[in-house]
Amino acid sequence: AVTCKEAKEIAGEIGYPVMIKSEGGGGGRGIVIINSPDELESQFEKASAMAEASFSNPNLYIERFLTSVRHLEIQAVCDTFGNAVALHERDCSTQRKNQKLLEITPSPWKKVSSKLRQTLKDATLRITSAVGYDSIGTFEFLVDEEGNYYFIEANTRLQVEHGITELLYGIDLVEEMIRISFGEKLSLKEEGLDPRGFAMQCRINFEDPKDNFRPNAGEITRYLSPGGEGVRLDSCVFDGYEFPKAYDSLGSLLMTYGSTWEKTMSTMQRALAEYFIGGLKTTIPFHKKVIAHPKFGAGEIYTKFIDNTPELMVYKETVAEEIRLSYLMAEVTARGYNPYIGFGAYRKFGDTKVGPMAVDVASFTKDAVTDHSYQAPFDPNGHRDKVLSALRASEYVEFCNTTPRDITQSETGNRFRLHSDRLIGPLIDRCGYVSIENGGGAHYHVGMLGCMTDPWEEAADWNKFAPNTQKLILIRSTNVLGYAPQGREIMRRTGEMIAKHYHVIRCFDFLNHIENMAPFAEIALKAENRIFQPAISLSWAQGFDVPHYLGVLEDILSMTGRILECENDEASKKIIFCLKDMAGVCPPRFIKSLVAAILDKYPELVIQYHRHATDGLAVPALGAAAQAGARILDVADGPSVRFYGQAGVMPVVAYLEGELGLKTRLDKEKIRETAFTLKQIMPIYDHYCRPTFLGVDHDVTRHGLPGGATSSSQEGALKQGYAFLLPSILLVLEFYRKLIRYHDVTPGSQITWTNGYLMVVDAYERGGMAEVKRIIDILRKVTTLPEEELDEQTKEDRLILFAGVNDAFRNLLVGKFGRLPLGWPDEWIYRSAFGDHYADALNDRTEESPLNSLAPVDIDKTKTELAGHIGREPSEYELVNYLNHPGDALKLIKNLEKFADPNVLPDDIWFEGLDPNIEREFRTSDGKVHTIEVMRIGRISKKGRRRIRYKLDHEVFVEQFQIEEGSAEKASVEMADKQNPYHVGAPFDADLWLVHKKAGDTVEEGEEILNVSLMKVEYGITSPVHGIVKRVLVLADYKADKKMIPVIKGQLLMELAPPRECCTSCNAEINEGNKFCPNCGNKL
Repeated sequence: AVTCKEAKEIAGEIGYPVMIKSEGGGGGRGIVIINSPDELESQFEKASAMAEASFSNPNLYIERFLTSVRHLEIQAVCDTFGNAVALHERDCSTQRKNQKLLEITPSPWKKVSSKLRQTLKDATLRITSAVGYDSIGTFEFLVDEEGNYYFIEANTRLQVEHGITELLYGIDLVEEMIRISFGEKLSLKEEGLDPRGFAMQCRINFEDPKDNFRPNAGEITRYLSPGGEGVRLDSCVFDGYEFPKAYDSLGSLLMTYGSTWEKTMSTMQRALAEYFIGGLKTTIPFHKKVIAHPKFGAGEIYTKFIDNTPELMVYKETVAEEIRLSYLMAEVTARGYNPYIGFGAYRKFGDTKVGPMAVDVASFTKDAVTDHSYQAPFDPNGHRDKVLSALRASEYVEFCNTTPRDITQSETGNRFRLHSDRLIGPLIDRCGYVSIENGGGAHYHVGMLGCMTDPWEEAADWNKFAPNTQKLILIRSTNVLGYAPQGREIMRRTGEMIAKHYHVIRCFDFLNHIENMAPFAEIALKAENRIFQPAISLSWAQGFDVPHYLGVLEDILSMTGRILECENDEASKKIIFCLKDMAGVCPPRFIKSLVAAILDKYPELVIQYHRHATDGLAVPALGAAAQAGARILDVADGPSVRFYGQAGVMPVVAYLEGELGLKTRLDKEKIRETAFTLKQIMPIYDHYCRPTFLGVDHDVTRHGLPGGATSSSQEGALKQGYAFLLPSILLVLEFYRKLIRYHDVTPGSQITWTNGYLMVVDAYERGGMAEVKRIIDILRKVTTLPEEELDEQTKEDRLILFAGVNDAFRNLLVGKFGRLPLGWPDEWIYRSAFGDHYADALNDRTEESPLNSLAPVDIDKTKTELAGHIGREPSEYELVNYLNHPGDALKLIKNLEKFADPNVLPDDIWFEGLDPNIEREFRTSDGKVHTIEVMRIGRISKKGRRRIRYKLDHEVFVEQFQIEEGSAEKASVEMADKQNPYHVGAPFDADLWLVHKKAGDTVEEGEEILNVSLMKVEYGITSPVHGIVKRVLVLADYKADKKMIPVIKGQLLMELAPPRECCTSCNAEINEGNKFCPNCGNKL
């Protein structure tokens, strides 16, 4: 052993880098690499403390640190009579954190010659002879590229890798060791030993390689061991075993052997593929990656191979699809509801279920994909000009079916699943629609969030099972598929993906700032087999009249003409123009006059009318549009129609044909058969997904909430406990819309609702209903009286109205979303929203498109960032999702990796889970049929957990789920706030053993401030910020009291604070509240 001073002197002689190691133990624990004298000073004491914690011996010794070396060890067997043999080397070079992960005998490294092997054996026997060693021992060496060897240590015991030596020689080392200990002579003779082939061992550790090999403990929920020719497994773990966190992370030793190195490797690959341990992270998938690496197969491995080969960490922990799906089904069963839908606990365990329904699908779709006898009215991949010419020449009113997209947004919270789409999609495809709206809007991100579905995989699937009809997507100009302006790079990348999967690209801007659409327009218009459909957002209010919307149309045609290099008249023949009445507020007379005025100026423009039915006037409004010349109307299948989406297709067709004498060419019989199928599907969606607030609401013409938000926004107030304020909130929205003029469609509807809601709720919290009535009175005055008639008190009182608005509202007022359609609001609104900074806000206003000011997005950097999150190269689908919705995209990736695509599961299982003792079938994506049956559903334990025992394809599984907080976990522990950068929490359940800082100390960002231990492995916790220690919540000093303090994941260990101010004179730190510098006396 050496002292710190002695270690410095030795390091000075042999040169840096050096290693300091524990005298009392090995296995790679406690090794610290030192690169400088200063580092030796700071690390020596810490290494000594860790050595004592691990081996009850604080003594350290020092060695030269060698790079690019092989770690070879020789097994020696010696008796008390002076007999000794040295067996072939074991190559232990595959290591992490200086600990062995995989051992091979003999070494496959080509530079291990017979001469080198004998040299190492001779050196080993010289050591055993010199010290008079008897028993079994391992003598370890490092060997460099030139064949120079360095003895590093002797392990005077049987090591865990002894099994591969036994396999190589066909001997029993344990028996030999016992015989020697009882005084018998060595039975092994050098001339009688006959090593054959190769043997290798993988240490199966309960660690997460992707998380720096962090150990994990807990219950093994499923255990399948490998076997067969050439396989040996030494282990004590089993199904249901509670793997402890108090000792070592090693769970089992998997060994294989064969006549050749290649045979040994292939047997190990098979064994690893067969080996399955559920419930905990293990090194099994990492071992698969290591063995598959070409350098490993060539024997070109060294001690830093893992550290210097980062691609080893890029792997998927692949479990069979049916098994992953069974985990999901078991969890839904255990809880009674599906937590991944995002509706909370929408049903209780044991509640009556809707149950399975065998959907009787219409017969005409049995061979929909292979039967090409159906002739669609328009070729979905036809040239744009040909499709538009056919629409203009058609004597029929045409239709777009919105059932798969806008209807599910308005009526089922976007939870209509791809599984259900696959049943009705082929039917809708053959009814004669010009297009099917099946993507975009909130459907895009809620599909990821609440349906566990990749929207691009969904789009590709639709084009397979419904190939005859154009697919339409809804996108939001600069907001793309999200809720805040995005840069050109994201618009372009997303637009290119859209053009691969959708035929009609409907794009709107809630401000009708047409320049915001340009990047999408460029992509769509330059693709000859894609149709760009610019949509204008409609409101029916003062200023939003026919001349105003004709002006917006001119902007659209000017943009189209600029891109296609043509005049506006010609541009009008190149697009479908959509009138988007997202709230359902425009009366039939207005829409009729608007369509007529548009066609009077541009008679060859194809108009599509999209309207919600909230006000109850959808059918006559659609009829009025068609009478005036609109070519395409948006409708939905009757069984899906409720209150807030589009009108039902059959009533609209009946009204057009019977009352107005117009022609349609939809196949009514097929629509009826489609309706029959949909009637069987909708009950489960109505049961769990329908809006809380139901019914036609003609007051939408006053408050203006669009179809998708009419119920969901009001539900939000209900869940927050403010349903009684809804009449006041809706009245405030009516006044709000008169003060700031734009269209209430995403993201405008979110801005309107959120700030109107906050205005009322804040008022109620300030002063109850009296204060709510007061702000309504103020709003009534400022919206009905001219400025000159307002008294001074009202002018002062109105400044409270927008004082609590969010950043989105303020961004809207300065033009960060684009130009407001009817100009900026009154100056007093800026004073209310921005307070003392209102003048700056007025100066900051811009009417330019946000595209001109948004910072560019580095797509490659974002891709690298995503790869870092998921541990592999992302697909193009994953990247585009991440660009638009980072959090939801990550959640989707992780859920799909954990559970696989759940759209193969029936709807009732997705929503309700399984019933005991009833066998159910499901198909995986490869078409194979699997069976699952729940055998037993346990009660909730004291720890709040419930066990599910089930059979999957007749194999028994046991899974356990945390259903509620257990009584054992209810101790009062302060937890760290993940959003607070000054909170330092425990990264996992562990033992805290060192606290480096005390209250008042200054800390630097990245400086180690705490150290925890898990399974004898230490982890330094660093400061996330520069600042000072405000308080230390858990104290530990193992060096002083030899005690480690258990902490739980997320527990607040230390709270930091911003750094103190410094004296301008002497730069000394100043405590809060000081008026004079305590160091130099300078007045502060």
